[in-house]
Amino acid sequence: MSQNPMDRNRFEEIEAYVLGGMSAGERVAFEQEMERDALLRAEVELQRENILAIELGGMERTLGSVRTEQANGPVKNAGWSHYLKYAAFAAIVISGAFWMLTRPSTNERLFAEHFTADPGLPVPMSATDKPAFHDAMVAYKLGDYAEARGKWSVLLQAEPTNDTLRYYIASAALAMDDGATAIPLLEGVVAEPSSTFHHRSQWYLFLAYLKVGDAAKAKAMPIEDDPMHGEQVRAIKADLK
Repeated sequence: MSQNPMDRNRFEEIEAYVLGGMSAGERVAFEQEMERDALLRAEVELQRENILAIELGGMERTLGSVRTEQANGPVKNAGWSHYLKYAAFAAIVISGAFWMLTRPSTNERLFAEHFTADPGLPVPMSATDKPAFHDAMVAYKLGDYAEARGKWSVLLQAEPTNDTLRYYIASAALAMDDGATAIPLLEGVVAEPSSTFHHRSQWYLFLAYLKVGDAAKAKAMPIEDDPMHGEQVRAIKADLK
């Protein structure tokens, strides 16, 4: 990163975000900007890794000091406070390392940033034609995806080729972070160009591949020109390179 005034401001902004120095409002605005800017997201990840490397380097120097002190014999009049500073520093570095090891993968992060559950179908006031389906749709729209998925799955046993049921069971599964269940259902609907849910299924299948870590299949999907999600697809694929 170059060090002209604008770049320096951006660097300090990223540093404040990574180190938790932003207010809640600033953090929300910054994360919204990251959603739109793949380059900014990459810079944030790089800065996180740099900070951890510095912390680990400091840890190594601290451990070296402890080894030196031990080799030279105990420090005179050294109480617990003398060693607590090392313990505190070690705890900070270990927590940073733990965060690096457990942070979400690029695929999972992209899924979380771009996934929004399908809003569902309108439920008529007097749903007498398909009461079981509409009852499940009410649960789905209320965010009770497990209930909706269970009820639709029962209906699917009687109508295994019903594209509406397959699509919404997959949608509920994705909302529950279950990409493995969603993929075969969505692949079936994508294979039916005449389905009302064909185009929407392509987008959610793309996200489902991301969710399970199959970036190769996600990148292979030719949906960059999708009228609804083409821009997001292009941004995601650029991030996957």
